[in-house]
Formats: sequence, structure tokens, C-alpha cells
Amino acid sequence: MIEASAPGKVILFGEHFVVKGSRAIATAVDLRARARAERAERGISIDSANLGSSARLSLDLSGTYGPEMAPYVAVLRALRERGYSLIPHRALLTSEMPLSAGLGSSAASSVAYALAYSALHGSPLGERELFEVSLEGERVAHGNPSGIDNAIAVKGGTVVYRRGEAPREVEVRLGGHSLIIVDSGEKRSTREAVEGVLRLADRHWRALEKLYLAADAIVEEAIALLSAGDAEGLGELMNVNHGLLSAVGVSTAKLDLIAHELRRAGALGAKLTGAGRGGCVIAIAQAGRAQRIAEHVKGLGYEAFLSGLGAPGARLETI
Repeated sequence: MIEASAPGKVILFGEHFVVKGSRAIATAVDLRARARAERAERGISIDSANLGSSARLSLDLSGTYGPEMAPYVAVLRALRERGYSLIPHRALLTSEMPLSAGLGSSAASSVAYALAYSALHGSPLGERELFEVSLEGERVAHGNPSGIDNAIAVKGGTVVYRRGEAPREVEVRLGGHSLIIVDSGEKRSTREAVEGVLRLADRHWRALEKLYLAADAIVEEAIALLSAGDAEGLGELMNVNHGLLSAVGVSTAKLDLIAHELRRAGALGAKLTGAGRGGCVIAIAQAGRAQRIAEHVKGLGYEAFLSGLGAPGARLETI
């Protein structure tokens, strides 16, 4: 039995704008996806506990599975193209993250599965190959992913990322502060949200180009504030970044309400994270106040989690 895990993530700054070349900052959170794999006598069985779905495959990758399981078939196909023979096995996928919430659950699951299978094969993937293989799964799931979800699931920590470039680690000095992650309960499609913003940008590029430049400037300033440990300044930038995301049409009335309630309860700043049009809102707060703020939004009917910044990346748990 092999078990591998990979962290979920939140995007602190820059989502959507990263798709057209701006930078984004992401941090790994203390919620993980796991994949357990073991050899079987014949065929390939992949079960997702959270999705309630399964795939039953022969070794030529034909078989029965729904679209939600297609990313894991794409992972196997990418591994085969890299010289891994397909061996009979069973895999069970689980996740501590709510689904379709913008926390990178699908990418973390693809990363964990690719690592578990390659380790079962006897040759665990290195970081670069693990990123490339798992990204094939995300392309099936989301169409035109930026790659940041996979990068953070592989590396962990906190990184600044620009499409086409290797992620760069960001120094974080925010001891005494916590992230609050609030699930709005609104389910959304990352693919639809990303494609919608791209269509808007293509139609009105002369006007929206300035928003993309502003988003990149926010990332530049946020890198300095993270290094300086300036949580108050980061909170202010989170509020501004939320406004930019609202301007391109990916906030909702519920996301705006949650952000407002988090700030009203004492958070230093709050913004939607991920694709938007549903999903999660994040906030930064002093650690001593974070639990009380989380309880406030729980009292309004939302699920809330506390997390540090920069959780460990993909790892083998048992061999």
C-alpha cells in the first residue's frame, strides 16, 4: 500500500489575471488530498470518496468512467507517454477540502494520485514531472488552467507564479496571524469562470489592460509586505484585489457579503479566492482573534476553516 498526499491552496493575490501573464501569489493550506494505491490482480480501479464516483479500466485505458474521473485517466495517459507501463492497481482518493470551492482539490488529488502510482511503480516522480503529469489532469478538468494549483500542490510553501515560468518561493513572516477560509456553498465551474473573464478581456482589452497592470502591481507590493510581516497592509491589498475581481465579474452577492462580515468581525482584509462565481472567501486575522471571527461566519451558516500559510507540498506518507 502506498499513500501520497498534496495540499490544497488559496490564491492570496492575482487569480484570473495570471491567465494572461500577470503574476499571482498562492500559499498551501492545512487541508490535504490523499491517494492510496495498491497492486491488484487485473485491471485498474480508481474510486473517489468525495465525488462518489469511480473508474474501471483495462490496461489500455478503455473502460467505464464519468467526466469527473477523466482527469485521473489523463494522468495515467501522461505517465504512459513518459515510459511508465500501466500495472493493475486499485486507488482510493479522498480530500479534506470542500469540492468546487476554489481550494485546488482536483489538482491536489491529481498530484497525490500521480505520486502514489509512480511510487507503486517503483519510480516516484520528481517535482518537475509531477507538475507536468498532474497538469494533464487539470487540462481535462478545467480547459485552460494557469498551472498555479498544480505548482502549489507539488511544492507547498508560498510562491509567486507567472505562467510559463518556474514558481519562485516567497518569504513569509506572518507569525501570529492566521488565514480564515470560508466556503460560500455556491458551486461553480472554474472553466466557465476563466473563459468568461477571458472573453471580457478580449472584448475590452484597452480598458481592462489597466486592471491587469494593477493586479500585477498588487502582487509586487504583497511580496514585500509578506517578507516584512505587514499583515495590516496585506489585508488592505486583499480588499483592493477583491474589488478588481468584482470588476471582471467573478464575485457574487454572497461572496461580497461574506467578505464584508469577515471584515466587520475584525479581519484585517478579505477577498474571494480562486475562480470566483462561488467557492471560498479568505481573510487574514490576528491568530488570537481568528477563531472568534470564524465562529461569527459559522453562525451565519457558512463552513469555515483556519489555516497557516505555506503548508508542506506533495509527499509520500507510507511505503
